[in-house]
Amino acid sequence: MSDIFHFFNGKLYDKKCIKQWNLPPKMEEQIGLTDYEYFFLTSSKEEQKHGELPHVHLSIFPTHYETVFLLEVETSTILPELLHNTLKILKESGNTILTSTGFCTHADLCHFGIFFSNTELKRPNNIVDSVKNLDKVREVDLFEYNCEGCEQVK
Repeated sequence: MSDIFHFFNGKLYDKKCIKQWNLPPKMEEQIGLTDYEYFFLTSSKEEQKHGELPHVHLSIFPTHYETVFLLEVETSTILPELLHNTLKILKESGNTILTSTGFCTHADLCHFGIFFSNTELKRPNNIVDSVKNLDKVREVDLFEYNCEGCEQVK
């Protein structure tokens, strides 16, 4: 499976690191620097030209948890019902959804990913197995982000 994190990069930072960025006070307030311990940064390159320079989107998601997970789903098409059912499985398992994203590389090859966090994800295979049982799902992978980097959950 083509890993979604190669298209949508992410990294988890702790509060100490974010403070070293010397962000403007209003931006620190907007991201909740005083209220959260961790911040998940994602980027995606905008393919549509908006001028002559590259255009990259950066998003910061504050979280209370020291780990963020990416659930990657491969399917022939991204159906609203499939996305909804996947989100429902994650929420019912006590997870906090940060964001979701998706894209299709061919007429019948699509990927969507959901970034989420939780204090304890004891048995991630239960989530993977539940999503694999949904209609139209080809393959499911789970990745773990922490302040050290990203790795696939075994």
